[in-house]
Amino acid sequence: MTVEELMQYMLNLFNNTSDNLHKEYEKLSQKDMELSDLDHYIENHSLKSYELAKVGRLRKTLREERREIKNNIDMIEVVKKFTDKYNNKLITGDIIQNLKEQGILKKKQENPSYKYRTNILDRLEVKNEQNWNSIQIT
Repeated sequence: MTVEELMQYMLNLFNNTSDNLHKEYEKLSQKDMELSDLDHYIENHSLKSYELAKVGRLRKTLREERREIKNNIDMIEVVKKFTDKYNNKLITGDIIQNLKEQGILKKKQENPSYKYRTNILDRLEVKNEQNWNSIQIT
């Protein structure tokens, strides 16, 4: 992972943790509705044993999916405590500024330029002219 990718990941962590948590809660709500629908189906229908087995397998699958969502929520809530504690406009602003500076630095490195601070190249040009003149004379 490059430094730029790390900074982008940190920015996403601070900015998107609440959204991710909200999405997981929506998934959880959807699973709860599916389980409730399944329970009402059982309640409202006279099912044979093989049909009950089929419903039981589906219910187990839904419960496993729900457990996975709950585990994700638990993990995101731990991260959210951290981001809530340290998240403020200064941190995200600093990360954004850092990403901009990295972009500028990357452009400079791709197209390097150097501003000469002395006149040493004048002496080089004089030497080149002398060499050129001596070659022409001969």
